[in-house]
Amino acid sequence: MQESLQTCSYVLPKKNRRCRMLVKPGNLFCGEHAIFDTKNTNRIICPNDSKHTVLLCELEKHLLKCNSRISEEDYIRKDANAIVAETKFDEKIDRRPSEEEIISVIHKIWKYYEEIASHQLIIDFRHSNLVQNHINSNPIIGKDKKKHLIQIGSILEHLIENGDCRDEKGTCVFELGAGKGQLAYWISKSVPNVSIILMDRSGCRNKFDSQMRKENPNLDFQRFRCSIEHMDLSKIETLTNSNKIIAICKHFCGSATDAGIRSLINSGLKFDNSLLIPCCHHKSRFAEYGGHGLLRKLEIDDEGSFAALRYLASFATNGAESLSQTEYEENSWKNLYPPAELGRRAKAILELGRAEWLQELGYKTKVIEYVPADVSPENLLILAKKI
Repeated sequence: MQESLQTCSYVLPKKNRRCRMLVKPGNLFCGEHAIFDTKNTNRIICPNDSKHTVLLCELEKHLLKCNSRISEEDYIRKDANAIVAETKFDEKIDRRPSEEEIISVIHKIWKYYEEIASHQLIIDFRHSNLVQNHINSNPIIGKDKKKHLIQIGSILEHLIENGDCRDEKGTCVFELGAGKGQLAYWISKSVPNVSIILMDRSGCRNKFDSQMRKENPNLDFQRFRCSIEHMDLSKIETLTNSNKIIAICKHFCGSATDAGIRSLINSGLKFDNSLLIPCCHHKSRFAEYGGHGLLRKLEIDDEGSFAALRYLASFATNGAESLSQTEYEENSWKNLYPPAELGRRAKAILELGRAEWLQELGYKTKVIEYVPADVSPENLLILAKKI
């Protein structure tokens, strides 16, 4: 019986293997990959998001509940904070750099970091007693969860001390790309009297949201489901009525960080402080990136050079640290400098560029290494205070 079952014929490009979903008798592809069948007339790519498909007969019903739809709300204005468009819908992020483009950039990265960038970065690891007590009292917490909590503990201390987040009414913490809401949960425990607004484009189970409300029924808390590219923050009443607004994000992917900064500026509101922790620098796009001022100084402000910078940044997180120089091809650029260290330096330059951009917008900035790299290689925090 088991041997007669046939799996989908589609080969997953990233995994280089066939899809393991079962197919109906006589079909070559599963429902999701039926669009690759030359005889297919029933299934199409979703107009909202090219990453999934939908039956043509169910299209109208699907569009009403599609997780990637743009809702008709006062606070939603399509592409309000984007230069090109929302990165989510693009199959590829710009392009892969050539060997020549990589070689032309790496010497500039290495030299600038040695002479300037390394002196601008601040190492400031912090620990929250509240979070640390939770870790100590729960010895069964797994390694990965513990790392997230260590990051949250440091963020909390930077938020309260460097971000001037006081536990008082009239203060609002706005989290971009809030995900499951774990960071917001710990913020609500540390400063229970502030207002908290969460924004994320995806749906989630809201386990931490429920826990927040359960532990603090009087908490002023809202969650908005929207991609930051489309969010008009001037329409959020809690923000407009707050005396002090602090923006925060933890691991905001790629160009979403740049769109997030634009959303703060475009709102016309005064964001007193911002604590921004970007990630996934390999998903950044040349047109959307805000730190072109620094790139011009380094003479790498063109699409080819940026593609190389973005590509190199990925080596800080892709396991290059574990490879020895002998494992690389003889004439490879990877023999010029250690790729993992190049990746770390490329990430620093991308964040210093954003920090300089924020300075031009009227903020005093610092770029802080807030946890050790073995806790998270995405360990740079941009602290911006309105002057």
